[in-house]
Amino acid sequence: MATCQARYRKNQLRVSWRILAFLAIGLFTLAGCQRKSPPTTVMQPAAPAGDEDTSDADTSDADTGDEDTGATAKKPDVPANADAKADAPAKPAAPAKPAAPVKPDATPAKADVVQPDAVATGPQLYERHCAGCHGKTGDGKGLAARFLFPKPRDFRSGRFRLVSTTNGAPTAADLDAVLVRGMPGSAMPPWPQLSEPERKLLVEEVAKLRREGAAAQFIQMLKEEEDLEDDEIEQDEVQEFVTRRTTPGPVSEVPTIAPANAAAIARGKELYVKQSCHSCHGVDGKGDGQQKMVDDEGLPTRPRDFTQGVFKGGHDVASIYRRIANGMPGTPMPSSQKLTPEQVVDMVHFTLSLSDEAARQATILRREKITVKRVDSLAGKSGSEVWSSINPITLRMTPLWWRDGADPGLQIQAAHDGKNISVRLSWSDETADRNAAKTDAFEDAVALELYRGPSEPFIGMGDPNSPVDVWFWDADRQGPMVTVEDIYPNMVVDRYPFSEAVASTADYNRPATKLKEQPNISLPAKASGNQIVPDGTGSSNLTAAGPGSVTFRLPTNPHVAAHGEWSNGRWTVVMTRPLSLGDEGQGISLEPGCTASIALAIWDGMQNDRDGKKLITIWQDLILEN
Repeated sequence: MATCQARYRKNQLRVSWRILAFLAIGLFTLAGCQRKSPPTTVMQPAAPAGDEDTSDADTSDADTGDEDTGATAKKPDVPANADAKADAPAKPAAPAKPAAPVKPDATPAKADVVQPDAVATGPQLYERHCAGCHGKTGDGKGLAARFLFPKPRDFRSGRFRLVSTTNGAPTAADLDAVLVRGMPGSAMPPWPQLSEPERKLLVEEVAKLRREGAAAQFIQMLKEEEDLEDDEIEQDEVQEFVTRRTTPGPVSEVPTIAPANAAAIARGKELYVKQSCHSCHGVDGKGDGQQKMVDDEGLPTRPRDFTQGVFKGGHDVASIYRRIANGMPGTPMPSSQKLTPEQVVDMVHFTLSLSDEAARQATILRREKITVKRVDSLAGKSGSEVWSSINPITLRMTPLWWRDGADPGLQIQAAHDGKNISVRLSWSDETADRNAAKTDAFEDAVALELYRGPSEPFIGMGDPNSPVDVWFWDADRQGPMVTVEDIYPNMVVDRYPFSEAVASTADYNRPATKLKEQPNISLPAKASGNQIVPDGTGSSNLTAAGPGSVTFRLPTNPHVAAHGEWSNGRWTVVMTRPLSLGDEGQGISLEPGCTASIALAIWDGMQNDRDGKKLITIWQDLILEN
């Protein structure tokens, strides 16, 4: 096979795998109106976008800035030189009055979602929403974990960062707060679609996984250090150890914290330098100090940029006080036990002074209600007058592979005419990355995930009982085809067996070598009508029923039409599709008056985004006017 031909095929396959992988470890899902498929009470494995409900990568809690990456520990969480059996049982103490965990500083808006017919159990909820990232056993090694940074928390090891207790064992309120708030600065989203009873079940399931992990660690230690066999290990002894290690201790006290003033901030700044906080977080708190850091699992981490307003554990003063005073277990962030409570309060005020409330609130993912306006007629162009009458809604996004300042200011508008639906998406992007012919180039792209059903599935491509539709557009396939010969005009090739009998020279610029001169037999993807081949539209209609299952729908199905335009540092893409698709085999149908769920993903080619390296939203409500 000729070199140029082989490179063309390689390029087309490369882009194809990109798109499939984009969505394979997926990022989004949607729920809403009544759906004809069976109730989703039987939960299948899923891969949440960092469902770190207890400590996922939370090392960068604002007061620590440490980019937490909790991976599975290879050894028992018991020091080799520690006599675990001699550990005196810690009697849980009553929480101190001021120590009650503070409620999350921002609660994502609770949307009107249809509840399942039957209440799922804790294990079912965990498998559906959490196992994809945190693993079925809670070891942090779910299907999606490899695509996330910081890494999902290993619940079994017990290295929880965001805790209110003095012994590092989280309370139920600590875990619930993460489900409600999410973890800004990581891929862990908030879960506004879960009811309070469902969150309670999940919290209990995470606690159970931690107990199982503690038991396994202790048993492993006994086998390695005391050479015991299974039948020689006393279960009562194991249970005693588990109780000691997993029972929450006293909640750390937080003094009454008065509002900040200039004097307090100045004292805090002086302490910030005196305590050498600047050596990691930088003189101005931008996180530009010491960069080469690892956590207790040996994974890379870095200090938080306080000016971004990203606080994984919440930006209320009590949470930041605890991070500074107690440190972040398992991370380079130390405690400040030598400081007086008054000094810690001053440092809290200085830390918060480095960002404003608007910036802090902007880091929190919220669920929005997107009304699909009923109009007389639709137009697929981004500049259509239809859009001037519809107020755009801004959706917050988070990168699955964390980078600061990544939110692109995504705005969405939607309209329907009773027959078709159009969605207009607009976001900031400094460069228009329109082709990916080079091996080190990546295109800009956007995807919308659609779901209807009684209970939303995993945000990463649904599951076998809850399939999702995916509408995809990328800039590379919309424009003119850019071939290898365009990128490398001085390339040399060998013989093309289907277009020339003898090659008289190795120069590329000879008859019968250009792509347009190749017969279809040399380009099977093009010949077969594979949607991955650029056709000038850039759009695709796909379906998925779990991570790794993304599939193009047949071209005979009603197709998603899309068109993108880039102007003044901003992409605008309009996607249009018929409301009704006939039968379920063709996709998810919509109708006036219904509610569905959508989530969105964006890839920025200049940032080398591809596959799981992308920005995502959480589930949003899509409400069609009658």
